[in-house]
Amino acid sequence: MLNESRRAIRSVGSTAILLVLIGACGQKPITPTPAPSRVDNPSPPTAVWSTVEDLKAGRDAHHAPSDGGGTAQLVLQPDEEAVVQVSTPHTWTIDFTVGPEGIETGGAIFLMPEPFWGWSNPQTRTPERLGFTSATTDAEGVNLVTTAVGPLFQATVGGRALLPGEVVRLIYGKGIGALSDHHSEAAARIWIWVDGDGDGTRSVLKDSPTVRITAGPAAMVVALAPTVLRPGERALLHLSVLDALANRGVETEGWLRIKEPQGLLEIETEVKLEVSAEGVMQVPFRAQQAGTTRLEVTFVSKELTLVCSSNPILVSSELPKVLWGDLHGHSCYSDGTGSPEDWFAYAREVAGLDVAALTDHDHFGVLFLDENPDLWSRINEVVTAAHEPDKFVALAAYEWTSWIHGHRHVLFFGGQAPLLSSLDDRYETPRQLWEGLKGLPALTFAHHSSGAPVSTNWTFAPDPVLEPLTEVASVHGSSEAADGAPTVRGSRAGQFVRDQLDAGVQLGFVASGDGHDGHPGLAHLSPLYGARPEARGGPRPGNGGLAAILSEKRTKMAVLEALRARRTYATSGPRIHLTASLLGQQPGTVVAPDANPRIDLTITGTAPIKRVTLVRDSQLTDLIREPLAVPYLTGSYELPGGPWTVGSYAYLRVEQVDGAWAWTSPWFVTN
Repeated sequence: MLNESRRAIRSVGSTAILLVLIGACGQKPITPTPAPSRVDNPSPPTAVWSTVEDLKAGRDAHHAPSDGGGTAQLVLQPDEEAVVQVSTPHTWTIDFTVGPEGIETGGAIFLMPEPFWGWSNPQTRTPERLGFTSATTDAEGVNLVTTAVGPLFQATVGGRALLPGEVVRLIYGKGIGALSDHHSEAAARIWIWVDGDGDGTRSVLKDSPTVRITAGPAAMVVALAPTVLRPGERALLHLSVLDALANRGVETEGWLRIKEPQGLLEIETEVKLEVSAEGVMQVPFRAQQAGTTRLEVTFVSKELTLVCSSNPILVSSELPKVLWGDLHGHSCYSDGTGSPEDWFAYAREVAGLDVAALTDHDHFGVLFLDENPDLWSRINEVVTAAHEPDKFVALAAYEWTSWIHGHRHVLFFGGQAPLLSSLDDRYETPRQLWEGLKGLPALTFAHHSSGAPVSTNWTFAPDPVLEPLTEVASVHGSSEAADGAPTVRGSRAGQFVRDQLDAGVQLGFVASGDGHDGHPGLAHLSPLYGARPEARGGPRPGNGGLAAILSEKRTKMAVLEALRARRTYATSGPRIHLTASLLGQQPGTVVAPDANPRIDLTITGTAPIKRVTLVRDSQLTDLIREPLAVPYLTGSYELPGGPWTVGSYAYLRVEQVDGAWAWTSPWFVTN
């Protein structure tokens, strides 16, 4: 089956389609420390060379003029719209009209719904089961032989060639239907390919038919506000009524009742949610006096009542501002769902993020960015439209998808953003990538570095200017260390982030979603990523990730400066507030040796705190030994292990009783 699938993929020119399914602020300035001397290994043991070979074969394949020829159109009944609710069965009829070059005997037409997120796989054997798919034609003398492999349906031409203008009717979900996507999407594709000459190489119809997938019924209410506000500052509370998979666009109306028990905020106590709002609204409020509070929100409609608490809100003139960022996510422009426009709208309007970077793959999915420059240009246009200085930072970005050296996302903070593909011989190693980015306002981040689908090749020591940080958690799990949060599948000893700290590499910590569901900033709410809303003891978030960026300004250059200075911490998704200092310095800084170092910390969580661990040079010390009954902790602790000497590092790790995690960036000791 594996070899058969690879042949199928190669002929599409998109190896990714089935391989995924088979496998997939007042702190001391930092002077970049040269990375430890290492020997770059061009062929690490975790490299997946077969995938690289398939990708290059698809890229270099010869395409006949008839490949990808023709048009495809959804057949709708009068007054019918191409609209269906998430995860519901439906039958889609598509008429494919043969292009001017015809289709030779042995050629084929292919159909594939978006292959990653819940559509029924087409099948040709059992009409009484979901996904049954057929192909018929009135063209006399033409026989169509149908087969299906994974998400790909194939109708091979026999008898005689199909002539220009002749029609083949494809029915996906014939009989009892086929399930639609788990996620709402304005224009989900049902992809059509054509192999016109039967040589096994086919091309996709870029204008393949689209259907609109709408959200399911209301299942949760989410309330998000800035974490740190100044007394007198005005802000927005982001309120969303979402379905069970955190999709926006729920058709509902009702009242949102807001309670703030501490009296620290000036805010309306009741607002009307209209159907036209699609479940999403923002409520302005003002911070009045210093303190810590949460908003309790109840949504009441004719059908149901939903409740939630907001993230902690700290009103302070002293604490550094926290910008929340999701620096890693995917849309339908690679292997995710939803358009780039919808992705940024969700980031800003639903998740209430301050910083967002859409990182579609350079080559992965159906249409590759490195083969379709119009798509990369479109992403840059969307980023420009979404960005609003001082309010919302939208970054141009992509994922450098190396199956040899590991995946990295690349973020740009200004000017024209080049796409340097890992399949390009000039940029196929991390060293070449960094050389290509030298001098640009850009950063790279290694992610899911400890395990699948391919581990990071750490023999290329991270560039201290372009890669001062690493992603320690996402929907894939954690790459921090084997003794912490649930790890990335296939994690290997020696590949964890802490292994690199032990080797002398200075890396700050961020986390980000790597969500493919179109929900930047809230991936941890989805049951598909492990969330359990009905768990014993209360809701448990799933895997996810957010970057907490300490910056007073919400601009591209301010965010870049904070990231380069490692003024960051990471969470698995929930907006835990975490402040700590060592020798008066924030995490991420370089500090001098000290004979009696102490660490001060304050944590305001989203659930009671289970464990706080100090990691010093791979030695773990629990600062609290019993779970707390409250979501906050303040303390001052002597750093165990005696005097702190040159070459040491330390960081804090927080675990909540609901399974959420947070990590400070490390402190590093130098002369």
